[in-house]
Amino acid sequence: MTASNAHRERVGSELRAMVQAPHGYRLVGADVDSQELWIAALLGDSGSGAVGGHPFGWAVVAGDKARHTDLHSLTAAAHKLRRDHAKVVNYARIYGAGQNFAERLLKQFNPTMTISEAKSKAAKMFATTKGRRVYTLKRQYMEGFMDEDLDNQAVEMTSYQAMRLAKLSGKTLEEMFERPRWVGGTESDMFNKLEEIADCESPRTAFLCGALSRALAAGRGRWTNTRLNWAVQSAAADFLHLMLASMAHLAPRARFCLSFHDEVRYLVPEEYKYETALALQITNLLTRAFCSQRVGINDLPLSVAFFSSVEVDQVLRKESTLSCTTPSNPHGLEKGYGIPNGESLNIFDVLEKCHANKSL
Repeated sequence: MTASNAHRERVGSELRAMVQAPHGYRLVGADVDSQELWIAALLGDSGSGAVGGHPFGWAVVAGDKARHTDLHSLTAAAHKLRRDHAKVVNYARIYGAGQNFAERLLKQFNPTMTISEAKSKAAKMFATTKGRRVYTLKRQYMEGFMDEDLDNQAVEMTSYQAMRLAKLSGKTLEEMFERPRWVGGTESDMFNKLEEIADCESPRTAFLCGALSRALAAGRGRWTNTRLNWAVQSAAADFLHLMLASMAHLAPRARFCLSFHDEVRYLVPEEYKYETALALQITNLLTRAFCSQRVGINDLPLSVAFFSSVEVDQVLRKESTLSCTTPSNPHGLEKGYGIPNGESLNIFDVLEKCHANKSL
């Protein structure tokens, strides 16, 4: 089930669409919209207690791919990249990849780009998104280093300045400075929150309090990128578990079939397909509301409350209208196998279908 989605030029990429529901049954499922981006943005917004409380959170909640205002489109426009390339760079950065990795990606996407151009683009990207890292001097060490008139002000330094001062003082960074934080970037609040979770003494997920493996919890200061990745990915696992628990109550006739990454699929008798689609939409609402409440945000915008579409289909494919035409399946599903398009239903479509079926 980890096979790729169907690509017109990729042999065998129609494999997933060969999985068919038995006669009289339908596969009903959905792909959680921007799941990991939303989770990361929600964690960042938790500091302000409001949805869209910082630029990254606002771009995720208010952005629209059709209007080119979503996060990936904004990154692509700002740094003159293709949207699919910007998407790769965005996820790499969120999961802890550094500026050097971004440089290599940019060179890979555009081999004609010089090394200096790649360095300049990557530096600009990280400055505007992640921001700059600052160290705040602890109060007990301010005397003797700073003027008296700065006694009541926080003293912030760059990484280089902080390391120089600590070396001259014969102390470590941890002894002289508070935990470093990111400032000045559109994603600074989000990274500060992720690092707070990842670097605490007993890291746990934000939603269901799942603990980090003891193998990674031991030895603070190590496995930084893995911990950051875990803070988001394990929160996404919590999201899936909440969905499964909700569906078990809302749609007892639906049989959980499979899940992969941020997608779930249920196998249901055809007469219950719209009932299951409605249960999935309500499940998304309840799950996102629960996650928001757990981080102190008692609000849920309509733009993320429901799935953009629930797929009701006879076969397993990314979208119910895809023909899955490939070199090894040149006629597509409808001509080659007699499988018609399925249905992609938003919340209003689902309500209309259920209203038409009085038995629901």
